[in-house]
Amino acid sequence: MSQENVETIARLYDEFLAKPERLTSPELLAFFDPAVEIHQSESFFGTQGTFHGYDGLGRSGREVFETFSDAHYVPKRLVDGGDQVVATVEFRAIGKQSGVSIAKTVAHVWTLKSGRIIAWHVYLEPAKALEAVGLRE
Repeated sequence: MSQENVETIARLYDEFLAKPERLTSPELLAFFDPAVEIHQSESFFGTQGTFHGYDGLGRSGREVFETFSDAHYVPKRLVDGGDQVVATVEFRAIGKQSGVSIAKTVAHVWTLKSGRIIAWHVYLEPAKALEAVGLRE
C-alpha cells in the first residue's frame, strides 16, 4: 500500500497543490477523509495550530490566501514511510501587501488510511518531518 500512498500524494500535488488556480477546487476534498487533521507545527505566516475536518482544511487554506496570492506547493522529493509520506516541497507565493515573491522549502507529512488522507502535518524543516516519522536524510 505504501507505493500507492506515494502515488496518491504525487497526484495531489500534480493536480491541485502545485497549481494556484486549483487550490480551492471542491474536487480537492476527494483526497481527504472527512475527519482529516491538519497540523501546522510551525508557521511563517500565522497559521500555527490544528484544524479538523473539511471545515478546518478550508480555514487553514483561507489563512494562507489572506496573506498570499498565487500560493502553491511544488514537490521536490517524496519519501515512502508506509502509511505516511514525507514530501519536501517549495512553497511559492506573492505577498498580497508587499508584492514580494517568496520561495520557502518546507515539508509535509501525510498520513493515509484506505487511500485517503487522515492527517497533514506541516514542518518548516524537512529534517524534522523525516524525524517525526522515524526516518533520516
